[in-house]
Amino acid sequence: MQASSTGMKLTLYPFAAFLTVMLISPVSNAENELNGVPLKICVEESEFPPFNYFSRIDGRKSHNSDGYDIQLLYRLFPPPDWQLHIIALPWPRCMLEVEQGKIDAAMSASANPERRRKFLLSRSYYYLTPGVVFLKRRFPEGLQFNSLTELAQMGTVCGIRGFNYRHFGWDNAIPLSLSKDLPLIPELLQRGRCDFFLARLEIFAGTLKLMNRDPQAIGLLSQVIPDTHPEPFYMLVSRQSPHKMALLTNFNEGITKLEKSGELQQILQQFTGK
Repeated sequence: MQASSTGMKLTLYPFAAFLTVMLISPVSNAENELNGVPLKICVEESEFPPFNYFSRIDGRKSHNSDGYDIQLLYRLFPPPDWQLHIIALPWPRCMLEVEQGKIDAAMSASANPERRRKFLLSRSYYYLTPGVVFLKRRFPEGLQFNSLTELAQMGTVCGIRGFNYRHFGWDNAIPLSLSKDLPLIPELLQRGRCDFFLARLEIFAGTLKLMNRDPQAIGLLSQVIPDTHPEPFYMLVSRQSPHKMALLTNFNEGITKLEKSGELQQILQQFTGK
């Protein structure tokens, strides 16, 4: 299946009432007391569009975060009850600081047994498609495989450092060549560093959209991983956060309310065009 048919069609543009978040440093305790409960939430620094990414001004990346996650957070944790800080970090550091309690929560995280032990998980609030990306010139008729074990026997399989591929069916006992950044996928495939790249297809489509790159023009195809289902994504909450239960309750109840009213899907459509 080609990326153009499996990837989510993205129209990454701000809302009419444009909401962005300037990444700012924590404030003093005195200010916290005056402005509600301080809440620090991290997102992926290398971008995870359309859920969180940096807005573009004249085609250039700004320092302002935008996306579905950002919109939801500002809907669910408004002032004066909450003082929200959204921080973009490399994903491994984001996970570590949430685990340590330096940050209260992380957005757009998949689940595995280790994460369920280390963190408190919210209810799921969207789903993504596990897929594999490859070069059309190498596999013009697509791929024939039944499992990622078979795929690994056909060539080098790559993924993103710190990402969780359990839902893809990846066996952690098999070494996985790792990249630090989604935008590097086309280059790594074209240079032969990777033969296949594991990717959530909607995120990969969003990344190419931000880069103004057409997957067909650069010779990329993608397929859904056989025998997989849409993968749920969650907010991960620190077990060390003093606000963990209030944070979880507010998020879960808010998502459920938006879902029942139809607003959750409307917000998602604003960023995906789907």
